[in-house]
Amino acid sequence: MAKVYRHFGNITRTRLDLITRDPEAGYMITVVIPTRDSARLIGPCLTSLVAAAVDGLVREVVLADGGSTDGTLEIAEDCGARVVSAADGLGLGLAEACDRPRGEWLMLLEPNALLPEGWRQVVEKQVNAGWDRAVSLGRPGVSWFRRPFTPPQGLLLSARLYQARGGFRSGDRDFARLIKAVGARRLNW
Repeated sequence: MAKVYRHFGNITRTRLDLITRDPEAGYMITVVIPTRDSARLIGPCLTSLVAAAVDGLVREVVLADGGSTDGTLEIAEDCGARVVSAADGLGLGLAEACDRPRGEWLMLLEPNALLPEGWRQVVEKQVNAGWDRAVSLGRPGVSWFRRPFTPPQGLLLSARLYQARGGFRSGDRDFARLIKAVGARRLNW
């Protein structure tokens, strides 16, 4: 059973590491978030994952942290997220965070990602489409004419496809190279 409590004002937190799921229930997702002094940004992102963690869809949350000093690590600890140091560079930190995921799928999210209502159904549809397909996650509420100029807030791909395409590399600063390498199509909410 997940432990839900309040932390840092009015943000509800759930210990994501206390949640278990029957292995026969299907696929699970590992969420990876790059952070650096992201305490003010990460609350809504983590909150949007709680219901999926309680249902067992989200198996683990991993933060690739680049040396936060603002409370980001305390929030991660309170939520039960695993923290990987990205002091040697974001690309290497993300590579380590994606190494041996506990879920069959990876959802890479920016710390300020806003997942819209009903995101789980969209993810389930994508997962059922097959392991060899990936989608970049657009930002909700962006008008159609701004979408091509707005960077994605994340990427959903199978761990198998991530490994097949070589994953993150030393010089990576964001998800852009990986999005191109896996041929992700853009998902607009």
